[in-house]
Amino acid sequence: MITGSRKAAHGGKVIGRMANPSELLFDTTALIDIYRGKDEIKSKFDSVLSGELIPYVSVITEAELWRGMHVEELERHEMMLEQFISLPLDSDAARQAGMWMQKFAGSGLGWMDALIAATGKIAGLPVLTRDKRLATLLSAEAKFELYIPA
Repeated sequence: MITGSRKAAHGGKVIGRMANPSELLFDTTALIDIYRGKDEIKSKFDSVLSGELIPYVSVITEAELWRGMHVEELERHEMMLEQFISLPLDSDAARQAGMWMQKFAGSGLGWMDALIAATGKIAGLPVLTRDKRLATLLSAEAKFELYIPA
């Protein structure tokens, strides 16, 4: 089992590595589905716990999760987040998200989704999501791994 909090390289940049099938950036919907015990995401989280999958999370996702946190969920929330490597928002991701918002805001792209997807793109990581609309909208711009809810 992976323990302890992991962070990105100094300065918030993940340098000198390529994404591979054993690394994913989990978006907010994926973490919410883990919290809810959804079967569709269970195998991915089991792979995290076994060490077969290196999991990343954007600080934007962390903020979205903290916003909806209830006091009784605090310990469980912190234990789960300890399994993920936290990726900060940097200028490159902010610039990419801003460019996508110019291009796709009229198609329903929201800021949080743009920032999370841009963080994945800049880090060279596919984004794990159940948001088919997002994955379709940005399919030419970033890599996604889509899972389908029951």
